[in-house]
Amino acid sequence: MKRLFIAVAVALSAGFAGLAVAADGSGAAGRTVAPSKLTLCHKTGSDTWRRITVSSRAMTNPESRSGKMLRGHLRHSGDAVIVGTAACPSASLTPAASPTPASRITICHKTGSASSPYRRITISSRAVTNPNSPAGKTLRGHARHSGDILMPGAAACPPGTNADQTELTANLQPVQGASGSGTFAATIRMGRAELCYTLTVTNLTNVTGAHIHRVSTSAIVVPLTAPTSGSSSGCTTVEKALLQEIVRNPGAFYVNVPTQSYPNGQVRGTLGR
Repeated sequence: MKRLFIAVAVALSAGFAGLAVAADGSGAAGRTVAPSKLTLCHKTGSDTWRRITVSSRAMTNPESRSGKMLRGHLRHSGDAVIVGTAACPSASLTPAASPTPASRITICHKTGSASSPYRRITISSRAVTNPNSPAGKTLRGHARHSGDILMPGAAACPPGTNADQTELTANLQPVQGASGSGTFAATIRMGRAELCYTLTVTNLTNVTGAHIHRVSTSAIVVPLTAPTSGSSSGCTTVEKALLQEIVRNPGAFYVNVPTQSYPNGQVRGTLGR
């Protein structure tokens, strides 16, 4: 009987927790499973990111090593926390790095819209040290929404884009020990489910291919025509869901050009606007 009582109590507790998340208005349809990881983007003095990945349990276990690390970064002006394992946002998006704790936290709630990709919410930074306050509950709720961004300070969320057409570029640099360079420019036309591009490379020989890859897995997501004569261009049909993902977060993708000497890529560059 005692075991049965404990089991029922645990089940009720889990149910109430789920209702609490829904009640704070931060839930989103289709996002019922919380990601297992959080990505900490620590801004350095040179406005570059040092990327750290921790378990999402850091939010609910604040005294753990990961929990203390998370709380620290949520007080560093200029840092950002991505819910999930997506790429860090543009470093220009967040305030300059500062050792002074921020008094506010900006939550960028992912909407799934290409034209308005985030809904901006600002809460007191006391949410970090007082997790049971209304602001603390809001913070914890959004820390379970894949794709949401938590930024110490009063920061702007990533901007929206024209839902029909988006321009992207990449500056291709050589991998370690290699030479060469390149440029990539693309126009995404959402209405046509089309990506049109021009790719130019220099100081590369025996080029064997060209692709757009996903940063998190290195998987090829869009094949491109190899610039065997120094440049290539064309238009290719791409699934709209993937194009929307690229438009929302271009930094999560990169252009790669392999050669016979460097089959995994001799030059590569991250997509950006």
